[in-house]
Amino acid sequence: MKNSNICRFNPSRASDLICENFILETDKTQSDPVTAHNYVINIVVKGEGQLDIGGRTYTLNEGTVFFVFRGETFTVSSEGELEYSYISFHGRRADEYAERLGINEYARIFVGFDNLITFWTDSINMCVDGNVDLLSEAVLLYSIAVLSPVKKRSDDIISTVTGLTHDNFTNPELSTAFVAEMIGYSPKYLSNIFKKKMGVSYTEYLRELRIKHAVFLMENGVSSVKNVALLSGYKDALYFSKLFVKEFGITPKEYIKKQEKGSGG
Repeated sequence: MKNSNICRFNPSRASDLICENFILETDKTQSDPVTAHNYVINIVVKGEGQLDIGGRTYTLNEGTVFFVFRGETFTVSSEGELEYSYISFHGRRADEYAERLGINEYARIFVGFDNLITFWTDSINMCVDGNVDLLSEAVLLYSIAVLSPVKKRSDDIISTVTGLTHDNFTNPELSTAFVAEMIGYSPKYLSNIFKKKMGVSYTEYLRELRIKHAVFLMENGVSSVKNVALLSGYKDALYFSKLFVKEFGITPKEYIKKQEKGSGG
């Protein structure tokens, strides 16, 4: 059976917080692309899998809470008997809670909330027509209350890391280990939380920042590949050139020549 304990309801549209579905997915999950019509809060209650959304891939493990936003198309695939429960919701208070949590397409994942699983599963098993609206709203509000302080701590870390990276990306020594030492966290922990929150590894994030800066320099008259590399945080111009070719399909020299031709130089 694909869905267990499905509860559907349509409370008064006058409500400022409407929870439309409270569902436990137990079979093939959302392996086909689905477009969300409302906010969706999800929790993995068993197994592991993968969320693909907005060009990003996230690993899902037991106790992972993740959000999907209205209008987003996503898939959830199982990699080991994945089961997850979700509540779709909308209304004025829904927007307020999303803002309060600071969630967005780059920050939608909460890891390690096994303590919420029993509350979710017990609540969905208790659902009947007369109480499903109360239970789903109670589960939603309790989960948001539990997530709020943790969200702030993790967001503070990511905000600090991205700020340091933007200030120091031209430093060739900058790396996950370098930043981790600066802020007092282990490189492994920092690497994991960055990937989960941002959807890309720190190395990928740093590389993208440096390559964008290199393009900016070349488009503004810096014609030496060696200088572009150094000013973008790369000691090795050859390594920089390889990364550039991988990104754009042409060498930095070819890119510079195109800019010079375009400017009449």
